[in-house]
Amino acid sequence: MLDLSSNELEGNLPWCWENLTSLKYISLYSNQLTGDIRDISSSGKSFLWLIENNTELVTLFLRNNYFTGPLQMPSNPHSKLTELDIASNNFSGNIPEDIGTSFPGLEDLTMSSNRFTGTIPSSFGDMASLVSLDLSYNFLSGNIPNSLAMASLQYLDLSYNFLSGNIPNSLAMGCRSLETLRLSNNSLQGSILPARHNLIQLKYLKLNVNNFTTIPNSLSRCYNLKTLKINLNHLDGPFPTAICQLKSLDYLDISENNITGILPACFGPDIEFVKLSKNRLQGQLPHAFFNRTRLEVLDLSHNQFTGPIPKWFDSLYSLWILLLNNNHFEGEIFSQFCHSPLLNLINLSNNSFSGGVPPCLGNIAYRPSVSQELVADQFVQFVTKSMPLVYRGQEVFFFFAIDLSCNNLAGHIPPEIGKLFHLKSLNLSHNSLSGTIPITFANLTGTESLDLSYNKLTGNIPSQLAKLDWLEVFNVSFNNLSGPIPEGPHFQTFDGMSYVGNQFLCGKPVSRNCTDPKPAMVRPRTRAMVRPRTRKETEFMDMDIFYVSFTAAYITMLLGVFAILCINPYWRRAWFHLVEVSLSFCYYFVVDNLP
Repeated sequence: MLDLSSNELEGNLPWCWENLTSLKYISLYSNQLTGDIRDISSSGKSFLWLIENNTELVTLFLRNNYFTGPLQMPSNPHSKLTELDIASNNFSGNIPEDIGTSFPGLEDLTMSSNRFTGTIPSSFGDMASLVSLDLSYNFLSGNIPNSLAMASLQYLDLSYNFLSGNIPNSLAMGCRSLETLRLSNNSLQGSILPARHNLIQLKYLKLNVNNFTTIPNSLSRCYNLKTLKINLNHLDGPFPTAICQLKSLDYLDISENNITGILPACFGPDIEFVKLSKNRLQGQLPHAFFNRTRLEVLDLSHNQFTGPIPKWFDSLYSLWILLLNNNHFEGEIFSQFCHSPLLNLINLSNNSFSGGVPPCLGNIAYRPSVSQELVADQFVQFVTKSMPLVYRGQEVFFFFAIDLSCNNLAGHIPPEIGKLFHLKSLNLSHNSLSGTIPITFANLTGTESLDLSYNKLTGNIPSQLAKLDWLEVFNVSFNNLSGPIPEGPHFQTFDGMSYVGNQFLCGKPVSRNCTDPKPAMVRPRTRAMVRPRTRKETEFMDMDIFYVSFTAAYITMLLGVFAILCINPYWRRAWFHLVEVSLSFCYYFVVDNLP
């Protein structure tokens, strides 16, 4: 056994390693080793020359280095090698066609994040023992080969490539032991599964970011399916009834498609994560999630749901994230949410809710704990600090926020909200709230964004708020507040737009001085007092120079971006993915907001 991982080793591998014939385990993970390993060998004949004579080798880890060159297989089959990880290097060229016959005993093969091109070799079908295969983050093209139909295959990951076409029937019929299938971020199309398949052992199916259009009824035969991610495809039509028959399903993400109609009441008792945002679902919420006590994440945002919040929400004791924003919900916000004391993220913005803010929201307990699998895959978009921000993974894990903005809420702000010490963001803007700002808000010591703008608030800004050291964004604009702005390290350094529309506020940063009983009068100037100014004096800048400098800077920026995308393939793919996501976002924004 030889383990030199996670050091700062540089240079080439020593040639004498090819004589270490008793080694069974070699790990060079996370170093800075370089070189074309074909040319270092004394024979110059083989891929990974150090295994040419090391016939006892079982495990070889070369991940996260700088090795280069196309792969070249050993001259003789290496049947004892079971684990091979060469991910995150600079290998290039095609994957050798004889890789399956050269390593027939492989169980775990990881070749992701390199520069491989071409198609997936059919010889993968010769690896009868293969359990895990990862070819993600490369430049492979073409269809998924039929030769991947390996009866013992349990894990198949071909995500982040350029695969096209349909999922082969042979794969669906032959991979009877398959438990995980990851084909996300490709260009696959058609049905997410063939009409006939033997994938009854399938537990994790992740096909997001493709061009699939159909969910077949045969999906219901995946009796053991626990995770289904098919977001960002082109699925349309009513909500698939096949999903209703997946009683073991606990994770469902079908967001950003064109699913229409009414949401059926058919989810299984084990459901924990549901994300249906940015579809065209409509109507009132049925008893879809009644008594689903394990449900932790519910995202129904950016749809066309109507009616009041159902009473059965008080049965969701484990609810952790609730996103109902950008719908047409109405009625009062009753105490349904107060029976879900573990809510960490509530977004009810851009609806037609009326009534007051429930005081019992102050009883919500901060709970920074949730299923680690849900945290790893979860991301939410939340408007905070005056901008839409995306929170992923562990960021969601610690995020605690409430957004009730853009509704028809009235009445006073409950002082009980001040009990939420760990609250990161509170947005009550664009309502008709009245009364004063509660002094208890001084207890929101963890708050980073507080938006109370566009309401009917009166009175002073409590001086006790000056001790909110973490506050980065504070907005009380367009209310009827009066008196001095509190002195402190934050409030007098906020932008003046945070206080605009309150004509009786005084002190920095607004222009009115608190010692003046009335705004200072400015003596008007007569025409005789004004000297005619030349054109250059009236212009803000020399426009000729501005046009020339702007054009030169714009062209330089475009050329720089073009050069970077040509040189770095990873950034190039990330750029195209960003463009695709942006176009999809714009499309659904227009669909949601145009009548």
